[in-house]
Amino acid sequence: ADQSLEQHVIIYNPLAWNVTTMVNITITFPSAIVYDDDGQPVPAQIQRSAQSNISYDLFILVELGGLQHKKYLIKVSGTPCSKKSKCLNTYEAKAAVFERRSVKDWRKTGRRLLPVLSESYKLMFDRDTNLLHSITYLQENRRVRMTQDFWEYDANGDVKAGPISDNYIFSANGSAVRAYKAVAMEIIPGKIVTEIRQYFYREDGDKDYAFSITTRVPECSGTVLQCYRLEQSYSLGPLHINTEVVLRTSSSLKNNRTLYSDDNGYQMMKRTYKKFPNNTLARNYFPMVRTAYIEDDLSRLVLFSDRAHGVSSQANGQLEVMLHRRLWNNLAWNLGYNLTLNDSSVVTPTLWMVLGSVGATSKLHPRGAVELQHRPVIMPIDQPRLPQKEKELTLSSPVPPVVLPPNLHLLSLSIPGWNYSSHHSIHLSHVHSSKDLVSEPDFDRVLLRIMHLFEEEEDPELSKPVTINLKDILRGIGEVTVLEERSLTGTWDVTGLQRWKWKTADTLAKNNESCSSSGDEDFTVTVSPKEIRTFFVHFSSRNL
Repeated sequence: ADQSLEQHVIIYNPLAWNVTTMVNITITFPSAIVYDDDGQPVPAQIQRSAQSNISYDLFILVELGGLQHKKYLIKVSGTPCSKKSKCLNTYEAKAAVFERRSVKDWRKTGRRLLPVLSESYKLMFDRDTNLLHSITYLQENRRVRMTQDFWEYDANGDVKAGPISDNYIFSANGSAVRAYKAVAMEIIPGKIVTEIRQYFYREDGDKDYAFSITTRVPECSGTVLQCYRLEQSYSLGPLHINTEVVLRTSSSLKNNRTLYSDDNGYQMMKRTYKKFPNNTLARNYFPMVRTAYIEDDLSRLVLFSDRAHGVSSQANGQLEVMLHRRLWNNLAWNLGYNLTLNDSSVVTPTLWMVLGSVGATSKLHPRGAVELQHRPVIMPIDQPRLPQKEKELTLSSPVPPVVLPPNLHLLSLSIPGWNYSSHHSIHLSHVHSSKDLVSEPDFDRVLLRIMHLFEEEEDPELSKPVTINLKDILRGIGEVTVLEERSLTGTWDVTGLQRWKWKTADTLAKNNESCSSSGDEDFTVTVSPKEIRTFFVHFSSRNL
């Protein structure tokens, strides 16, 4: 008889918010049951992996407190589930495979639409093209026509023929062309997530696809899972030499080729399309560190990113993201320092997509970008093995989570690698003394930065200043004894700073006096919109 094996994983939440989300673990067994550290079965879903025929994706629904972790037991078996009771809370999802569709046969489209529903969205896929056709956000029952596919730019690599594309410059020979000639699709309905896999082939007869889109639609019925986002992952490559491939999202939004993106992960900038005598296409590309969106009077389409990309709106309703480049040029300096991008790599970036009214998405996009870049960390602590009798552990009292209000983000929580004096003048005197100074980290002193995610007037409630008590919030880490406010770098005590001042039309009353004391009332701080406040937090040694 097939005997189950056991594997243990620890899942850690790096955010100072309580989160309920799904995590994906790749296993090589067709069935699995997941238990939490209380021995209770956890909702899960298993299905064949998109990346390999011999592996499986195991989606687990997890609830984690701020800065907390949980241990999970996964019992795996080589025998697929035969009865529902055998797999308990694990759902075995099966794929529905659709016929590959050639671009040359796209004469009549939109006749056979296939819906995929969640509590937030209704996605319609066109079976004549295997592409996305439209998305309806159900809160306002508003439909937006939308397609997503891959296009590529031909890049110049000859310095004698004009500007080249390289590590620092994007210079295309012309407009983008469709990067595929056929599309295949699979849909895997599930109880935790429904997955849509689209495969794009360069030629009709190709066996292997060149690009793919995997869209995950959370099934939120009966859970508190975040349903407002559509999670997408992509596969691109290997590319042809001197091509630059973009994901193009074409919609019915009337944005007049205007987009918004952040170039530093902090500030959103309006990017208005402009025409230039030369290289207009490339000069309307802008950096996106973690967020970009287009909008009209009714709707907004937001993309969150897990890494930096270039973004542009080359036509009305379009938002395209540069995902991969393969470049070679004959510039001697680039060749000498190996600064060409001629590699046959396959990249797998991730974007999250949100569609909704301007007001609704304003509440979501500052926090959504942070959630994507700080997803739960999965740490397997052993390999699948036969069950072993574990030692009984003495249960300690539960540790309270570290939870900030929804408009504040724990930007930094670290122990500096240096131990110089908090007083900069004293530190300088030590440096100038020419003595050999031994600098060891002070493990009782933690560098803490807290950031307000919202701008003024961005949201009626979430844009307000927030007052918190850091001693209460950090009690899950230890007993806070002293709180010192520092400059952004942590180098200076703010009481010794002489800040530059500008005349502003600021209407908010400032209540962010610096903190440097150990009285209980002095652990209360106020963070204003888009403000970052930096502290040294001293903990009692017996708690660390």
